[in-house]
Amino acid sequence: MTSTGDDSKSALPQGRRLRTGAALALILICAAALRLSWVTWSLPNRFHTATYNCDESTALTALQGMDPAKLDFNPVSDKLPYALSEGTFNIYTYGALLKVLSALKYATLTPDKDFYYSHIGEMAKLFLAGRLLSVFYGLLTVMAVFILARNMFGPLAGLLAAFFTAIMPAHVVHSRYIIMNVPGVFWIVLAFIFMKNIVDKGELRDYVLAGVSTGLAAATRFSALPLFIMLFPAHLMSAAPGKRKLFLAFAAALSAFFIGAPYTFLDLPGFMKGMSAVSRVATSGNGLSFYGHISFLAGSLTEAMGLPVFLLSLAGVTAALVRRSKHDMLLLSWVIMLTALFFKAGQGATPGRILPALPFMAILAAAALSRAWGVKPWAGRTALAAVAVQAFIFYTAYFGLLSVQDIRDTASEWMAAEIKPGSTIGLLREPSWFSPGLIDRKYRHPDHAGLPDYAYVRLSSGKWGTDVACDKLGSLRPDYIIITDQEAAGLAGGDFRAAARKYGYSKIKDFEASFSFFRFRLRGKVPGMFFIPNYIYVFQKSRGPRSGPGAGRSRRIMTAGLI
Repeated sequence: MTSTGDDSKSALPQGRRLRTGAALALILICAAALRLSWVTWSLPNRFHTATYNCDESTALTALQGMDPAKLDFNPVSDKLPYALSEGTFNIYTYGALLKVLSALKYATLTPDKDFYYSHIGEMAKLFLAGRLLSVFYGLLTVMAVFILARNMFGPLAGLLAAFFTAIMPAHVVHSRYIIMNVPGVFWIVLAFIFMKNIVDKGELRDYVLAGVSTGLAAATRFSALPLFIMLFPAHLMSAAPGKRKLFLAFAAALSAFFIGAPYTFLDLPGFMKGMSAVSRVATSGNGLSFYGHISFLAGSLTEAMGLPVFLLSLAGVTAALVRRSKHDMLLLSWVIMLTALFFKAGQGATPGRILPALPFMAILAAAALSRAWGVKPWAGRTALAAVAVQAFIFYTAYFGLLSVQDIRDTASEWMAAEIKPGSTIGLLREPSWFSPGLIDRKYRHPDHAGLPDYAYVRLSSGKWGTDVACDKLGSLRPDYIIITDQEAAGLAGGDFRAAARKYGYSKIKDFEASFSFFRFRLRGKVPGMFFIPNYIYVFQKSRGPRSGPGAGRSRRIMTAGLI
């Protein structure tokens, strides 16, 4: 199969259409299988009330802040003062889905939190519904990428781009969370389908539909706001430009944005507070050098796309710069603009945050590969095989990690069996999504029955919830200390060895999560986008604090310097 090229308008032969449709169906089945496998991972259970991805709880907290009976759909509340740091369209869609499921008697909706604490399965249903909504958007995105790439560069490019998106690690992983990343990407790709039509035909309908999609993309995720700018290059390259058409496109975009995120206008103080939080992330380079920015962004792109697809995308960008067709320039304008923003964000450019650029990089990669395939089929097959092999290794390790009990639940079971009720447990910071679920659930709901009655001791004198410290360890001396590698990295020096030795604590238990391919560790740490700690350690008080000249001296407790 060879690409038809950018400008092909002829209909494909019937047999070829059938083969393309069959291939697309297989790609969509593959995409669905990857996104639905172990989609119930980390759902609420007897150890934790929320999931182990902190961002998923934000959607439910936002819905709790609303009062639909009074036509109040503002998600801002005391518990979520920065709710307007992101768009609300996906939250409204999620809320509507929960209403439908409640009417169908599948899920129970009640403001009584104790009900969910006592009926944890009902809480799990709410999270699962949101995840399945994200899976649905993920599949729609794969289909939209196929349509855009096919219309721009031919059917082979469409199939390759859809395949790259279907197996893209960041897109698959985030399609399994209740967050707006993947839904936002769908609306962006849909907007580009209509922008491509603006370039080719310039009909009023495409201007309006591009505007509506742009507005809904921005209302879903504010990082899509630069999409408004893309209406200009599409218009300048249009086959039939017109100022009235451009005006109607912007009017449609603003109208759709207001419908999807009305409180950006109706609650301007709340919106500005949310934007201040976003700007701190978007503009902070975290002290990286120029080359540090490049290295971090390249690492995020590699983790998000997989190395073979990332390398193909670089080749695709280079080929597009040389070719410079209207379609190439439309895609390049978006990718280059976002890359500049991601570069400036430094360590804020994580795989989930750079998602808006990835499908378009995949399309450019597919366009370059489809052209090369027509000249040297063996090279195309070799590149595709490399992509498939990398995906097989990645998903073998990923699903292997999800198929066994999460170490936070394993640690919770061990605590319930080995640590007596009434014991004091020291915490270096307020429990986070990396802590054993039992700690978080009992800490959040101390009066809830059925959980071991531990006394949690705050060891940090700093800002509780963010600062990681153990400066109060010497005076409080709890019976146990439970720490994850994520917290250890936040301590001065990046470990807990000196404090443990000084104050007479010894490690009695550790739990490890390994990202491995048939017992071969792929990397030193579990990828951050999984929201899984690498280690959980339990220390027990064994003697009094040391004093004297050697009090602070420590020896190595664990390998790799993690603790």
